[in-house]
Amino acid sequence: MDKNLIAQPFPVAKSDLKKIVYGACFFASGGGGPISMAIDFLDKINKTVYFINTDRLELDKYCIAIADMGSPDAGKEGKGYTAPVNVFKVMADYLSKQGDAVSCILPFELGAVNTLIPFYVASQMDSPIPVINADPAGRAVPELEMTLLDMAGTPICPGAVASDTAPDGTYQSQMFFDLDPDQLEDASRDVVIGYGGVGGLACYPIICSQLDSTKSENEKKLIQGSVGLAWNIGEQLLKFQPLSSLQKLLSSFNIRSYMWISGKITKIDNRSCGGFDVGKVILSAQEREIWIYYKNESLLAWDPQASKPLGMGPDGIAFVLAEDHVYESGTPVSNADISEGVSYNVMGFTSFEKLRNQTLVNMFMKNIQSIVAAFPEDHVNVDVYVPIEKLNAGI
Repeated sequence: MDKNLIAQPFPVAKSDLKKIVYGACFFASGGGGPISMAIDFLDKINKTVYFINTDRLELDKYCIAIADMGSPDAGKEGKGYTAPVNVFKVMADYLSKQGDAVSCILPFELGAVNTLIPFYVASQMDSPIPVINADPAGRAVPELEMTLLDMAGTPICPGAVASDTAPDGTYQSQMFFDLDPDQLEDASRDVVIGYGGVGGLACYPIICSQLDSTKSENEKKLIQGSVGLAWNIGEQLLKFQPLSSLQKLLSSFNIRSYMWISGKITKIDNRSCGGFDVGKVILSAQEREIWIYYKNESLLAWDPQASKPLGMGPDGIAFVLAEDHVYESGTPVSNADISEGVSYNVMGFTSFEKLRNQTLVNMFMKNIQSIVAAFPEDHVNVDVYVPIEKLNAGI
């Protein structure tokens, strides 16, 4: 079904949300929340929700970006399931006091949890509120500033964080004003630590006329149709067919993909560098080995035999189970879900063209360099972004 040609807002059933979760997890490049947590959120959705394209928005009303933030481990402990709803209410109440009404929710990024969160929040409302069929990141990103909205000069504040609901029905929250994305990230994470390590984040309150895709000046702010794309790709993934079928479907959307290895994780090496947690995954298959470097999100795939990169952010790197392990073989998983001793197919794929603007590329390169600096013994040196299709021209 062409989701650009159907009536809006479009109803999304629970079975369709699962497709969106799987597709968003694939595009997230290892971040965006664990698929295990997303499935738990999905189990709590018991009503029809809706999505809407940006040419059908109520232009005089507001949109809010919503995400979960904090520790994936806290999520696995059952925390963080009421915080996104609470933070939506905090921001909506703030805007209401300014005389502004909220008519839709925007996913902050593509990811199993963070693309589903807006639908979950919508399902907890008395009246339906649609989720926008777009996002400002096109994948999961390691820093709040790495979005197209920020590139377009859209203020991220006012922002808000909120805790889970306590047994007595109360919750904590805090508003932030006049902060840039770096400052909001630092301030909100400090507060969320006090909430038990996980909370809800609301940011980018923006009047819908500034997202209207019929106006050319708004086109650069979002990856249009990304939720519908995740739906289509997730539908294919849930058929659990050979990944060559997935690659053909990706190609039909002008996304080139490359199968690098079907191998077992022999080591996950987590370290700290410059105040950030970073890591390296080693996958082995027969005489071949590849290394994946991550800062929550996978940002660099490296061929140690050839001593060269296979792919780097903003291009994507996806782990897909090559054997049954908690989930069925063929399930995409985040870096929070992977385990040593388990076999995975590792794929690379081209990013959306909008993400290849020089400012964003420079941010990805800075993050990549901070990761490899934590592994000096590897002698990995990446100075410049090279598109994945050039790095894999022979495949």
